Amino acid sequence: MSNYNAIDLAKVKELVLEYCAIEDSKTFILEEEVDFNPLVIKNNLKQTREALELLNDNFSVSFDGIENLNEVFEKAEKDIPLNGVELSKILAFHNHCKRVKTKIGSIDKDLSIKDYADSVYVNDSLAARIDKVVDYNGNIKEDASPELASIFRRINRNSNNIRSASASFIAKNAAYLQENSSFDRNDRTAFLLKNSAKNKFNGYQYGTSASGLATYVEPEQFIELNNEKLSLENEKLEEVNRILKELTAYVSYDSESYILNFESLMKLDVVFAKAEYGYYKAGIIADINEDKTLFIKDIAHPLIDPKTVVTNTYSLHEPYQGIVISGTNTGGKTVGLKLIGLSVLMSYLGIPVLATQASIPLFNEVYIDIDDNQSISNALSTFSAHITNINNILKSADEDSLILIDELISGTDPKEAQAISLAILERILELRSKFVITTHYDDIKQFAYNNEKILLSSVGFDLEKLRPTYRYLENSVGVSNAIDIASRYFDDQGIITKAREYLDINKTREDELLDKLSKEISENEALKESLNEEIVKNETLNDELTKEKEAFEKEKSTLYEKYKNELNEYIDEIKDKAREKLDQLADVKEEKTFIKEVEELKIEAPEPEEVTFEVGDNVKVGESSQSGEITEINGNNVSVNINGLIVKTKLDNLIKLPKKVKKEYKPRQRMQRVSSEINLVGERVEEALVLLDNYLDNAYGSGLKTVKIIHGFGTGQLRNGIRAHLKKSKIVAEFGNGDTYDGGSNVTMVKFR
Repeated sequence: MSNYNAIDLAKVKELVLEYCAIEDSKTFILEEEVDFNPLVIKNNLKQTREALELLNDNFSVSFDGIENLNEVFEKAEKDIPLNGVELSKILAFHNHCKRVKTKIGSIDKDLSIKDYADSVYVNDSLAARIDKVVDYNGNIKEDASPELASIFRRINRNSNNIRSASASFIAKNAAYLQENSSFDRNDRTAFLLKNSAKNKFNGYQYGTSASGLATYVEPEQFIELNNEKLSLENEKLEEVNRILKELTAYVSYDSESYILNFESLMKLDVVFAKAEYGYYKAGIIADINEDKTLFIKDIAHPLIDPKTVVTNTYSLHEPYQGIVISGTNTGGKTVGLKLIGLSVLMSYLGIPVLATQASIPLFNEVYIDIDDNQSISNALSTFSAHITNINNILKSADEDSLILIDELISGTDPKEAQAISLAILERILELRSKFVITTHYDDIKQFAYNNEKILLSSVGFDLEKLRPTYRYLENSVGVSNAIDIASRYFDDQGIITKAREYLDINKTREDELLDKLSKEISENEALKESLNEEIVKNETLNDELTKEKEAFEKEKSTLYEKYKNELNEYIDEIKDKAREKLDQLADVKEEKTFIKEVEELKIEAPEPEEVTFEVGDNVKVGESSQSGEITEINGNNVSVNINGLIVKTKLDNLIKLPKKVKKEYKPRQRMQRVSSEINLVGERVEEALVLLDNYLDNAYGSGLKTVKIIHGFGTGQLRNGIRAHLKKSKIVAEFGNGDTYDGGSNVTMVKFR
C-alpha cells in the first residue's frame, strides 16, 4: 500500500474527527483504510451526500453522550451482576438509541442512512424495568420491589427509634457524657462517656477517645436496636443483589442487539461528521465517473489557511494520460500534486472536497513517491529510496492506477538523473497508468512538450515581484527562476550577472523556445486575470443596476395600486352619499334639487404628493436605464454622478428612486452545534441557574425545539429551583417531567416558544 500520509491524508482525517461526538468514531476515522472497491466508494459518497443534504435543510441529530457499553453488555452475557451505575448507563444508552432511531426514522425521504436507524433495536420493557430499579445517578430506588420497600420502611422506623432513644439518653445522662451526641462505631450507635462513667450503663466498649479521657460505649438498651439495624441492612443488601441479578438476566437477553446498536450509531456519527466537515468548510461531494476523467474546479487545499489559500482547477482527460508540472521552487507544484491525490482519496472515503465541482475516476490504487525522509528511516540514500519505491510502483501499477511522483529522480548526477527519469516516464506511458509528475529537468519538459499524451503544465511566477503566484497553468512550461530569486539575496550582483552568462552559454535552441513560451504564457495569464477582474466588476455593476430597476418598477407598481385604491374609495364614498340623499327625498322638487347638486358635484382624485429632490437622492435619468446620485442642485439644473461620470440635466428629467439602505455585510454563520441536553446534577441552585440561562439562550438561538435538563431528584431543591426559574423565562412555552425513557422526574423537558 502507498504511503498516503505523504500527501497528508491523516491530517485531513484529524480535521474531520473534530465533528465526531463518539470517541470510537474518532478512532474509526483515523484507522479507516481506503477501499478501492467501486461499490464501497459509491456507498461512502452516497451516505455523506444524503447527510450533507439533510444539514443544508436544517436537519440536525445529536450523538452527544453516547457511550460504548460493550464491556458492560458482555459482563451481563456472562451472568455477572451489574451494579446500579452500569444499569443507569444502559438506560441512558437505550434512550439515545430510541431518540436517534425516532429522529432519523422521521425523515420523509428514501435514504440509505435510514438503514442504520432501522437496524437499531429498542426494548421499552427492559428500559421500564431498569427505570423502576435505579435512578439517573445509579442509586437503587427504595421501591424497586415490594420487599425492598418493606425493608426500607422498617429501616426508617428503626432509624427513628434509634434517634429518639439517643435523644432521650443524652437528655438523661448529660452529666456522664463527654459530648452530647451519638457516634457510629462499627455501624452501631454509641456514646462518648467519661471514663468515670464508662461502666455505669453495661453494654459494649469500643475504645477511648484521642485524649484518653473518654470511652465509646454502646449502652445495653441500644444493643437490640443496633442488632435490628444490622439485620435490616443485610436484608436490604440481599434483596438488592437479588433484584440486580434478576435485572442483569433481562439485560443479557438483549445484550447482543444493543452491542450492534452501538455499531450503527457510531457509523451514523461518522457519516454526519464527514458531512458536517463539508457543511462548515463549504465542501462538495465529488461525482464518480467511469471514463477515467479527472476534473476538480476551484479546489482549495484543506490544510492551508482559507484566508490565504489559492484555488486552482485541475483536469486530466483524453487524449492526455498524465500531467507534468514544472515551475519555480516553493511555487505550488508539490501542493498541487498532493491536492490531486488527496481529492481522490478523500472522495473514496466519502469526505467532501473543498471545490465548486469535482468528478473523480475509479482507480484500483494510488501510488505515491514523495520525499518524506523515508531514506533516513530505511538507512538508504535519497536516490536509493526513490529508486526502490518507484521500482515497486512500476511492478504493481496498471492502466487503472494513478501514479503521483514528486521530482522524478533526485539525489544524483543531473544528467544521469534526467536519463533515468525519461526511461521511467516512458515505462509509465507503456503501462497506460494515469499520472501526475513534478520536475525541474529541462529534458523532461521537452519530452512532455513533444508528447501528445502528456499535459505540460506549470505554476505561476510573478517576474516583477519575484515571487510565486501559486496559480496552476495548463498547457504551459515553467522555469525554476532560481537566478531571479537568488538576485534578491546576493549583495554582489556580479555573481548573478556571471550566472546568467553561464546559463546563456549552455542554452540550446529548445531551451530558448521554452523560455519564450513560458514568458508569453505568464504575460497572457496576467492579462487573463486582469480581464477577469474587469468582467467581475462589470457583472457586479450590471447586477446592481438590475436590482435598482426592479426596485423602481416594484415601487411604481405599489404607488399605482395605492393611487387606484384611494380613487375607488373616494368614488364609493360619493355613491354612498348619493344613496343617502335619494332615501331622504320626499317629492319631485327635492329630487330635482338633488340632481342639480349631483351635476354640480366634481369628483376629483386626491392630489398626488409633490416630488422634491435633494442632494444625495438616488435618481434615474430620463428614459435611460442609468441611475446615479444627485451631487448639486441649482434651480432647475442638476448634476448627477453616474458611476463616477458627472451628468448635467434638468430636475423634470429625473425619476426619484428609493433610497439605498446600506446593509452591513455579515459573513454566513453556520449554526453552532448545541447539545439537546444539559446535566446540572451536583450543582448548587444559584450556579445551576447561571449555567441554565446561558444554555437555554444558545439552544433557543440554534433552532432547537425541545431540550432536556438533567437535575436528578435528591432533596428536590435543585429541581424546584430550576422549574421556578423556567416559569419566568420568556422563551419557554412549557415544561414538565420526561417520559420513562427520558428520565422521568429526574429530568425536566422544556419546549421553546
